[in-house]
Amino acid sequence: MNKKNLYRLVTTLAALSVAGLFLAYDFGLGVSPLTKFFVVFLGAIIGLQCIPATLLFVDMIKGTFKHTDASKSVRQQIKQEGRS
Repeated sequence: MNKKNLYRLVTTLAALSVAGLFLAYDFGLGVSPLTKFFVVFLGAIIGLQCIPATLLFVDMIKGTFKHTDASKSVRQQIKQEGRS
């Protein structure tokens, strides 16, 4: 089993166990299991949307501070065009 599949398995088991504990817990509010499932489902959607957003934000910050040879050559071309 490669690393990627292991991470998928662990995340799936963690999500299912958290959802199961949440559904088994009594809030004292008299909410039905279907209402609890709906809240867990919405929470999962919001949580899963935060993961790619965070990864994109981190990559954007890394790209801002990363200096490559390509960016240096672009700067040199701009300087040369400015002189002529």
